[in-house]
Amino acid sequence: MTHYMQHNAESSGADGPKPPGLLKISFKGNRRETYLNPNNLKLSSGEHVIVEAELGEDIGIVVPVCNKTEGCNRCPSTEPEFNNRKNGESIHKLLRKASEKEIGTYHGNRRDEPAAFNKGAEFIQKNKLKMKLVDVEYQLDRRKMTFFYTAEERVDFRQLVKDLAYVFRTRIEMRQIGVRDYARRLDGQGSCGQQLCCSRFMDGFEPVTTQYAKDQNLPINPSKLSGACGKLKCCLRFEWDFYKQSMHDFPDTGIPIETADGIGTLVSNDILNRRCTVYYEEAGTEVYDLDTIKKALKKMGSEYKERKN
Repeated sequence: MTHYMQHNAESSGADGPKPPGLLKISFKGNRRETYLNPNNLKLSSGEHVIVEAELGEDIGIVVPVCNKTEGCNRCPSTEPEFNNRKNGESIHKLLRKASEKEIGTYHGNRRDEPAAFNKGAEFIQKNKLKMKLVDVEYQLDRRKMTFFYTAEERVDFRQLVKDLAYVFRTRIEMRQIGVRDYARRLDGQGSCGQQLCCSRFMDGFEPVTTQYAKDQNLPINPSKLSGACGKLKCCLRFEWDFYKQSMHDFPDTGIPIETADGIGTLVSNDILNRRCTVYYEEAGTEVYDLDTIKKALKKMGSEYKERKN
Protein backbone atom coordinates (compact mmCIF):
# COMPACT_ATOMS: atom_id res chain seq x y z
CA MET A 1 0.00 0.00 0.00
CA THR A 2 1.41 3.37 -0.91
CA HIS A 3 1.79 6.20 1.59
CA TYR A 4 -0.89 8.09 -0.34
CA MET A 5 -3.43 5.34 0.27
CA GLN A 6 -2.36 4.99 3.90
CA HIS A 7 -2.93 8.71 4.36
CA ASN A 8 -6.43 8.41 2.91
CA ALA A 9 -7.21 5.34 5.00
CA GLU A 10 -6.42 7.20 8.20
CA SER A 11 -8.57 10.17 7.20
CA SER A 12 -11.57 8.20 5.90
CA GLY A 13 -12.37 6.14 8.99
CA ALA A 14 -14.19 2.83 8.93
CA ASP A 15 -15.36 3.21 5.34
CA GLY A 16 -11.82 2.63 4.13
CA PRO A 17 -9.72 4.75 1.78
CA LYS A 18 -11.48 6.76 -0.86
CA PRO A 19 -10.16 5.80 -4.32
CA PRO A 20 -8.29 8.71 -5.95
CA GLY A 21 -10.11 10.47 -8.76
CA LEU A 22 -6.93 10.60 -10.86
CA LEU A 23 -4.29 7.93 -11.29
CA LYS A 24 -0.95 7.82 -13.06
CA ILE A 25 -0.51 4.90 -15.41
CA SER A 26 2.82 3.65 -16.77
CA PHE A 27 3.31 2.22 -20.26
CA LYS A 28 6.17 0.74 -22.22
CA GLY A 29 9.29 2.88 -22.41
CA ASN A 30 8.64 4.47 -18.98
CA ARG A 31 5.91 6.64 -20.47
CA ARG A 32 3.50 7.87 -17.78
CA GLU A 33 0.13 9.56 -18.17
CA THR A 34 -2.68 10.63 -15.85
CA TYR A 35 -6.19 9.18 -16.21
CA LEU A 36 -9.57 9.83 -14.69
CA ASN A 37 -10.95 7.16 -12.38
CA PRO A 38 -14.71 7.78 -12.87
CA ASN A 39 -15.74 4.38 -11.52
CA ASN A 40 -13.77 4.86 -8.27
CA LEU A 41 -11.84 1.63 -8.80
CA LYS A 42 -9.74 0.54 -5.81
CA LEU A 43 -6.37 -0.32 -7.29
CA SER A 44 -2.94 -1.29 -6.00
CA SER A 45 0.44 -0.12 -7.29
CA GLY A 46 1.72 -2.38 -10.05
CA GLU A 47 -1.74 -3.61 -11.07
CA HIS A 48 -2.60 -3.87 -14.78
CA VAL A 49 -5.53 -1.74 -15.92
CA ILE A 50 -7.36 -1.05 -19.17
CA VAL A 51 -7.52 2.60 -20.20
CA GLU A 52 -9.31 4.55 -22.87
CA ALA A 53 -7.15 5.37 -25.89
CA GLU A 54 -7.58 7.78 -28.77
CA LEU A 55 -8.59 4.79 -30.85
CA GLY A 56 -9.75 1.75 -28.86
CA GLU A 57 -8.22 0.55 -25.60
CA ASP A 58 -4.75 0.18 -24.16
CA ILE A 59 -3.20 -1.43 -21.09
CA GLY A 60 -0.90 0.07 -18.47
CA ILE A 61 0.32 -0.35 -14.91
CA VAL A 62 -0.75 1.72 -11.89
CA VAL A 63 2.04 3.97 -10.63
CA PRO A 64 2.26 4.82 -6.90
CA VAL A 65 1.54 8.48 -6.17
CA CYS A 66 4.00 8.69 -3.30
CA ASN A 67 6.69 6.22 -2.18
CA LYS A 68 7.44 7.80 1.21
CA THR A 69 6.43 5.93 4.35
CA GLU A 70 6.49 8.69 6.96
CA GLY A 71 7.23 12.35 7.45
CA CYS A 72 6.06 13.15 3.94
CA ASN A 73 5.27 16.84 3.52
CA ARG A 74 4.99 16.62 -0.25
CA CYS A 75 2.18 14.05 -0.45
CA PRO A 76 -0.60 15.46 -2.66
CA SER A 77 -3.66 16.61 -0.74
CA THR A 78 -6.05 15.41 -3.44
CA GLU A 79 -4.80 13.86 -6.67
CA PRO A 80 -1.78 13.98 -9.02
CA GLU A 81 -1.51 16.81 -11.51
CA PHE A 82 -2.26 16.45 -15.21
CA ASN A 83 1.41 16.47 -16.15
CA ASN A 84 0.72 14.88 -19.52
CA ARG A 85 -2.36 16.92 -20.51
CA LYS A 86 -1.22 20.02 -22.35
CA ASN A 87 -2.44 22.11 -25.24
CA GLY A 88 -6.07 21.22 -24.64
CA GLU A 89 -5.66 17.45 -24.98
CA SER A 90 -8.64 15.38 -23.90
CA ILE A 91 -8.54 13.56 -20.57
CA HIS A 92 -8.90 9.83 -21.05
CA LYS A 93 -10.55 7.46 -18.60
CA LEU A 94 -9.42 4.41 -16.70
CA LEU A 95 -11.95 1.73 -17.68
CA ARG A 96 -11.40 -1.42 -15.62
CA LYS A 97 -8.93 -3.86 -14.14
CA ALA A 98 -7.21 -6.00 -16.74
CA SER A 99 -8.23 -9.66 -16.99
CA GLU A 100 -5.73 -12.51 -17.19
CA LYS A 101 -6.52 -12.84 -20.90
CA GLU A 102 -5.82 -9.16 -21.52
CA ILE A 103 -2.56 -9.37 -19.60
CA GLY A 104 -1.62 -12.35 -21.78
CA THR A 105 -2.39 -10.30 -24.89
CA TYR A 106 -0.20 -7.52 -23.51
CA HIS A 107 2.79 -9.86 -23.11
CA GLY A 108 2.11 -11.30 -26.58
CA ASN A 109 2.30 -7.82 -28.06
CA ARG A 110 5.63 -7.23 -26.34
CA ARG A 111 6.99 -10.45 -27.86
CA ASP A 112 5.91 -9.42 -31.37
CA GLU A 113 7.35 -5.89 -31.20
CA PRO A 114 11.01 -6.78 -31.96
CA ALA A 115 9.97 -8.30 -35.31
CA ALA A 116 7.91 -5.20 -36.08
CA PHE A 117 10.91 -3.05 -35.19
CA ASN A 118 13.10 -4.94 -37.65
CA LYS A 119 10.51 -4.60 -40.38
CA GLY A 120 10.25 -0.85 -39.70
CA ALA A 121 14.04 -0.45 -39.86
CA GLU A 122 14.04 -2.38 -43.15
CA PHE A 123 11.47 -0.03 -44.71
CA ILE A 124 13.34 3.04 -43.44
CA GLN A 125 16.47 1.84 -45.19
CA LYS A 126 14.49 0.94 -48.31
CA ASN A 127 13.01 4.46 -48.50
CA LYS A 128 16.42 6.02 -47.70
CA LEU A 129 15.02 8.13 -44.88
CA LYS A 130 17.33 10.07 -42.54
CA MET A 131 15.77 8.93 -39.29
CA LYS A 132 16.60 6.51 -36.51
CA LEU A 133 13.97 4.07 -35.29
CA VAL A 134 13.97 3.91 -31.48
CA ASP A 135 11.07 1.68 -30.48
CA VAL A 136 7.77 0.14 -31.58
CA GLU A 137 4.69 -0.16 -29.40
CA TYR A 138 1.49 -2.07 -30.08
CA GLN A 139 -1.73 -0.79 -28.58
CA LEU A 140 -3.46 -3.56 -26.61
CA ASP A 141 -6.15 -4.19 -29.22
CA ARG A 142 -3.66 -3.72 -32.07
CA ARG A 143 -5.83 -1.05 -33.63
CA LYS A 144 -2.74 1.16 -33.65
CA MET A 145 1.04 0.80 -33.78
CA THR A 146 3.35 3.60 -32.75
CA PHE A 147 6.85 3.88 -34.21
CA PHE A 148 9.11 6.15 -32.13
CA TYR A 149 12.02 7.75 -33.97
CA THR A 150 14.61 10.51 -33.82
CA ALA A 151 15.66 12.73 -36.71
CA GLU A 152 17.71 15.88 -37.13
CA GLU A 153 15.63 17.15 -40.03
CA ARG A 154 12.03 17.02 -41.19
CA VAL A 155 11.20 13.58 -42.61
CA ASP A 156 8.65 12.80 -45.31
CA PHE A 157 7.52 9.35 -44.17
CA ARG A 158 4.27 9.11 -46.11
CA GLN A 159 5.48 6.17 -48.19
CA LEU A 160 6.90 4.53 -45.07
CA VAL A 161 3.50 4.71 -43.37
CA LYS A 162 1.85 3.17 -46.42
CA ASP A 163 4.36 0.31 -46.45
CA LEU A 164 3.90 -0.37 -42.73
CA ALA A 165 0.11 -0.14 -42.90
CA TYR A 166 0.07 -2.64 -45.80
CA VAL A 167 2.14 -5.16 -43.83
CA PHE A 168 0.54 -4.79 -40.38
CA ARG A 169 -3.00 -3.91 -41.46
CA THR A 170 -3.53 -1.36 -38.72
CA ARG A 171 -3.24 2.35 -38.11
CA ILE A 172 0.37 3.55 -38.03
CA GLU A 173 1.53 6.51 -35.97
CA MET A 174 5.03 7.95 -36.40
CA ARG A 175 6.08 9.82 -33.28
CA GLN A 176 9.28 11.85 -33.23
CA ILE A 177 11.00 12.08 -29.85
CA GLY A 178 13.99 14.02 -28.54
CA VAL A 179 17.22 12.65 -27.11
CA ARG A 180 15.86 12.90 -23.56
CA ASP A 181 12.83 10.76 -24.41
CA TYR A 182 15.18 8.40 -26.23
CA ALA A 183 17.26 7.92 -23.08
CA ARG A 184 14.13 7.41 -20.98
CA ARG A 185 12.81 4.68 -23.26
CA LEU A 186 16.16 2.87 -23.31
CA ASP A 187 16.68 3.33 -19.54
CA GLY A 188 20.08 2.98 -17.94
CA GLN A 189 22.26 4.03 -15.02
CA GLY A 190 23.34 7.57 -14.25
CA SER A 191 26.75 8.73 -13.04
CA CYS A 192 25.33 8.61 -9.49
CA GLY A 193 24.99 4.83 -9.81
CA GLN A 194 21.19 4.82 -9.75
CA GLN A 195 18.57 4.29 -12.45
CA LEU A 196 18.01 7.32 -14.67
CA CYS A 197 15.61 9.77 -13.03
CA CYS A 198 13.59 10.15 -16.25
CA SER A 199 12.98 6.40 -16.31
CA ARG A 200 12.38 5.96 -12.58
CA PHE A 201 9.95 8.71 -11.64
CA MET A 202 9.89 11.78 -13.90
CA ASP A 203 6.66 12.42 -15.83
CA GLY A 204 8.04 15.08 -18.16
CA PHE A 205 11.01 17.30 -18.86
CA GLU A 206 11.72 20.91 -17.96
CA PRO A 207 14.33 23.16 -19.60
CA VAL A 208 17.71 23.00 -17.85
CA THR A 209 20.40 25.65 -18.34
CA THR A 210 23.94 26.17 -17.08
CA GLN A 211 22.56 28.92 -14.81
CA TYR A 212 21.24 26.16 -12.54
CA ALA A 213 24.81 24.88 -12.13
CA LYS A 214 26.20 28.37 -11.52
CA ASP A 215 23.61 29.10 -8.83
CA GLN A 216 24.65 25.89 -7.05
CA ASN A 217 28.37 26.74 -7.30
CA LEU A 218 29.06 23.73 -9.51
CA PRO A 219 32.01 23.77 -11.92
CA ILE A 220 30.91 24.29 -15.53
CA ASN A 221 32.31 20.99 -16.77
CA PRO A 222 30.22 19.59 -19.67
CA SER A 223 31.38 16.02 -19.10
CA LYS A 224 30.19 16.10 -15.48
CA LEU A 225 27.01 18.10 -16.03
CA SER A 226 25.74 16.03 -18.99
CA GLY A 227 23.47 13.04 -18.54
CA ALA A 228 23.15 9.82 -20.53
CA CYS A 229 21.18 11.73 -23.21
CA GLY A 230 24.04 14.18 -23.78
CA LYS A 231 21.97 17.08 -22.44
CA LEU A 232 22.36 18.82 -19.08
CA LYS A 233 21.32 16.56 -16.21
CA CYS A 234 17.71 16.94 -15.11
CA CYS A 235 18.79 16.67 -11.46
CA LEU A 236 20.37 20.13 -11.74
CA ARG A 237 16.80 21.39 -11.52
CA PHE A 238 15.74 19.34 -8.48
CA GLU A 239 17.46 21.40 -5.76
CA TRP A 240 17.68 24.68 -7.62
CA ASP A 241 14.56 26.14 -5.95
CA PHE A 242 16.21 25.62 -2.55
CA TYR A 243 19.42 27.30 -3.69
CA LYS A 244 17.56 30.15 -5.38
CA GLN A 245 15.56 30.83 -2.24
CA SER A 246 18.59 30.48 0.06
CA MET A 247 20.61 32.93 -2.05
CA HIS A 248 18.39 35.74 -0.78
CA ASP A 249 20.07 35.33 2.64
CA PHE A 250 23.58 35.71 1.23
CA PRO A 251 25.40 38.83 0.02
CA ASP A 252 26.52 39.10 -3.59
CA THR A 253 30.00 37.85 -4.38
CA GLY A 254 32.60 40.33 -5.55
CA ILE A 255 31.75 43.00 -2.99
CA PRO A 256 34.42 44.48 -0.66
CA ILE A 257 34.03 43.65 3.01
CA GLU A 258 35.84 44.66 6.18
CA THR A 259 36.23 42.03 8.91
CA ALA A 260 38.38 41.73 12.01
CA ASP A 261 41.11 40.36 9.71
CA GLY A 262 41.15 43.40 7.43
CA ILE A 263 39.60 44.48 4.12
CA GLY A 264 38.97 41.78 1.57
CA THR A 265 36.62 40.64 -1.19
CA LEU A 266 33.73 38.20 -0.80
CA VAL A 267 34.52 35.51 -3.39
CA SER A 268 32.07 32.64 -2.75
CA ASN A 269 29.07 31.48 -0.73
CA ASP A 270 28.59 27.98 0.68
CA ILE A 271 24.81 27.77 0.91
CA LEU A 272 24.56 24.28 2.39
CA ASN A 273 26.95 25.04 5.26
CA ARG A 274 25.91 28.71 5.44
CA ARG A 275 29.46 30.00 5.14
CA CYS A 276 31.22 32.66 3.07
CA THR A 277 34.78 32.88 1.77
CA VAL A 278 36.68 36.18 1.80
CA TYR A 279 39.91 36.80 -0.10
CA TYR A 280 42.66 39.05 1.30
CA GLU A 281 45.52 40.11 -0.95
CA GLU A 282 48.13 39.49 1.72
CA ALA A 283 46.59 36.73 3.84
CA GLY A 284 44.81 34.66 1.18
CA THR A 285 41.33 33.25 1.83
CA GLU A 286 39.40 32.90 5.08
CA VAL A 287 36.05 31.20 5.67
CA TYR A 288 33.42 32.77 7.95
CA ASP A 289 29.94 31.74 8.99
CA LEU A 290 27.12 33.74 7.42
CA ASP A 291 26.16 35.51 10.67
CA THR A 292 29.68 36.92 11.01
CA ILE A 293 29.56 38.26 7.45
CA LYS A 294 26.13 39.82 8.02
CA LYS A 295 27.34 41.55 11.18
CA ALA A 296 30.40 42.87 9.32
CA LEU A 297 28.25 44.24 6.50
CA LYS A 298 25.82 45.80 8.98
CA LYS A 299 28.68 47.46 10.83
CA MET A 300 30.12 48.75 7.56
CA GLY A 301 26.70 50.18 6.66
CA SER A 302 26.36 51.92 10.03
CA GLU A 303 29.83 53.45 9.84
CA TYR A 304 29.12 54.65 6.29
CA LYS A 305 25.95 56.41 7.48
CA GLU A 306 27.82 58.01 10.40
CA ARG A 307 30.56 59.32 8.11
CA LYS A 308 27.97 60.59 5.64
CA ASN A 309 26.10 62.46 8.41
